[in-house]
Amino acid sequence: MEKFNWKPLLLACLIVSIGQLSLGLVFPSLPWIARDLSITTDQTQLLVSGYLLMFGSSQLIYGPLSDVFGRRPILLIGLSIAIIGLVVAVCNSDNFSGLLAGRIMQGFGAGSVGVLARATMRDSYQNQSFVKAMTWVSIVAAFTPIIGPVIGGMVNHYLGWQSVFILLLAYISCIWLILIFFFKETLAAASRPQSVSTLALSYFSLFRERHFMSFAGIGWVNFTLVVISISLMPFIMQVQIGMDSDEYALWAMIPAIGLLCGGLLCQRIRPRLGTMKVLQLTPFIHVVSGIIFIFAPLSPVTVSAGHFLLAMANGMAFPCAQSLLLLPYAKKAGTVSALSGACQMIIASLISSFLLHIGINQLWHLGLVMFGAAIVGLALIYSGSHLDSGREAAAALN
Repeated sequence: MEKFNWKPLLLACLIVSIGQLSLGLVFPSLPWIARDLSITTDQTQLLVSGYLLMFGSSQLIYGPLSDVFGRRPILLIGLSIAIIGLVVAVCNSDNFSGLLAGRIMQGFGAGSVGVLARATMRDSYQNQSFVKAMTWVSIVAAFTPIIGPVIGGMVNHYLGWQSVFILLLAYISCIWLILIFFFKETLAAASRPQSVSTLALSYFSLFRERHFMSFAGIGWVNFTLVVISISLMPFIMQVQIGMDSDEYALWAMIPAIGLLCGGLLCQRIRPRLGTMKVLQLTPFIHVVSGIIFIFAPLSPVTVSAGHFLLAMANGMAFPCAQSLLLLPYAKKAGTVSALSGACQMIIASLISSFLLHIGINQLWHLGLVMFGAAIVGLALIYSGSHLDSGREAAAALN
């Protein structure tokens, strides 16, 4: 068996952590930002939805550019924009308009990481090594917005919410330096398409492909659940239950552990059951989580138990769906990752903002959302499992 090369995977995990950590770190600080800047809850949510919208939409630019000009230069340019955005946010932390402007700029730059972390995996690995690498990248991608509130809550409690943005600035700057010295180009020059415009036009054709819509859609559903749940949890745990931010940070470790358990369980059972069957299990775990949210009494234990199962299901679903999605698209992995990632962020942002706007603020509300997501997830899995390309992809992964 060929020895697994860990270096591209480790760099990809660092890259993908940037975008998601930028999301999770900020959530526990939202009530304090609203208080200190004298703004409403809806306004503070703009720091989340504005970031997500720019993070998602900018991927549509970075994907084709990286397929033509290479991963390394596009990634370094994107991270430079994110760093500038954080400098703006830190320097304007006493002004909501300036803070929001910096946050939007950060999201635009950070959009590069969502595309390129996965595209570099498609460049660097084949077959079983690709599945293994994608599993770990997906775990990190879903783990960081959940572990982020743990870190963010502690920083917010002891140092203030402004320090959260300073921490992000330092973290991204360090990774930028690491990439300068250690990240080598992964895309062979001979395999690069010649035209950015041709790749950009292929976005429209991907929307007509059932394979893309099925497996990308599964990722969209699961990430939307992540965003909705971690948007609600700080208010449920800190406002409704009455926790301090440091206490909430400790309880927030439970879903983070759940996500890690889901990823490790996927690694263990996927070779035996197959990628598609593991994927089919996840909506049923979401249903169990929804039942807990609806019928269990409101307490830290019940909230964390339901969140643990939600996260565990996501830890199983993300790597399976992403592996099946990218397998047929070796020659345009950046473009496919860009469209999938952009839609994932935009859909999560729009749906979470809409649900919060109409008054989704109770735990049982989240349980009903879980039921709806499980139904949509089952439909997408059924659609993907009955495709010839899906069966061939599953066979190649098993």
